[in-house]
Amino acid sequence: MTPILELIKHLGLGIVSLIICFNVMADNILIEDFINQINEVKQEYKKDSLEYKIPTSFIATIATAETGNMEFENAPTAKAANNYFGLHPYKKDQEYLGTEGGAKLRKFNDSKESIRAFLDLIKTQDQYEGVRESIENNEPVSNYFKSMDKYAEREDYTDFLNQVYTSRIDPILNPLLPQKKPMLKKQMEVFN
Repeated sequence: MTPILELIKHLGLGIVSLIICFNVMADNILIEDFINQINEVKQEYKKDSLEYKIPTSFIATIATAETGNMEFENAPTAKAANNYFGLHPYKKDQEYLGTEGGAKLRKFNDSKESIRAFLDLIKTQDQYEGVRESIENNEPVSNYFKSMDKYAEREDYTDFLNQVYTSRIDPILNPLLPQKKPMLKKQMEVFN
């Protein structure tokens, strides 16, 4: 009887492993698709422009963190607004959708429009001067995140972005590097 119980235990563990693997692969497909869209948008800019120089990995990390692995779980307004970066309107003429909590999220026609808006935000807004300096100094992407905590609601936003980058984005963009344990959905908090 013991061998049968062992077999059942291993079968159960195998099924759980397959479910986890399938969920991670599904998340990766969504992220990979978004990375392709980022690269398409970047091709619209001149190669010496700031927009083009912003690393795809940086852009993908912010979007992955803000959308909870591109799933928009508990963020129906952000999903309906195609808002991948948690952007709020900062000009009077920008369309937005209101959230249940009263916040206003910029509304975009599609993900590429959201990406363009994020590139513009990094290029034009004073609070992202540190990101621009990191780009111009050709610093590692992990240094860019230090400048992102100024607008974040999370106190550990820099660490959180580094975790998303090292566990989700870098393994996709650099598949030959040793893999790190992916973050769980519970760890991928979505901001509304």
